[in-house]
Amino acid sequence: MTRAFSVFVLVALVATSVSAQNGAPVPSPVQRFEVATIKPSGADSGPTSIRRLPGGRFVTSNTPLPMLIAWAYGVDDGRLFGVPKGLDGAGFDVVATSESEPAQGQTQLMMRALLAERFKLAVHQETRELTAYEMVNDTGGPKVHVVEARNPPDPNPFAMSSAGRLTGTRVTADMLVKVLSNQLGRPVKNATGFASAFDFTLQWTPDTASPGADDPQRPSLFTAVREQLGFRLVAKKMPVDVIVIDHVERTPTAN
Repeated sequence: MTRAFSVFVLVALVATSVSAQNGAPVPSPVQRFEVATIKPSGADSGPTSIRRLPGGRFVTSNTPLPMLIAWAYGVDDGRLFGVPKGLDGAGFDVVATSESEPAQGQTQLMMRALLAERFKLAVHQETRELTAYEMVNDTGGPKVHVVEARNPPDPNPFAMSSAGRLTGTRVTADMLVKVLSNQLGRPVKNATGFASAFDFTLQWTPDTASPGADDPQRPSLFTAVREQLGFRLVAKKMPVDVIVIDHVERTPTAN
């Protein structure tokens, strides 16, 4: 089932470093947030979002705990196991600051430490045989608009203006599969061999869309990726690293 992530969540997920993606345990010692408050979301909370802001600030709004855990460990929800029943029924607002601007990937490690401290989170990593996807070149090759790569990369390369409409600016195939993975809830591996940076616009009908919403003539995500981008998603069984929750409290300890 595809999902429509908040653009802030989507961008944060794409920016996750390799060290966070592999689900490795938090190394010791690890930099921690200097100040962090966690409270249940209320009527005044904004839409679901995860944002890293300048000055070492990290802010979430109305974010379910499983989403926070998945973000901290750099996995989509299809690779998060052992989630207690009903754990995704409540959102949390997090406001945290660090002494200095964290290095790439460091915020995820800091969030792992915060979850362990406040929610008593304990996890372990396993490798399981799962149905995943490989993104390959379709017949005729990619149809994306090739552009010159930017170094360093744009910190906000993706934008989702509405459910089922995604644009990317100076992105790579490796970056794209991370977004598709979170839309599909399953791992997506880049097997295209396509190394160029590119711009694109992708439009599809989300599985969660109500009848008649937006443009009912839009194709499925799989068809849109093939027809609009020139890539193809192929399902196959493969060994996948997953995160398994061993223990987690439903409410955080006091700030």
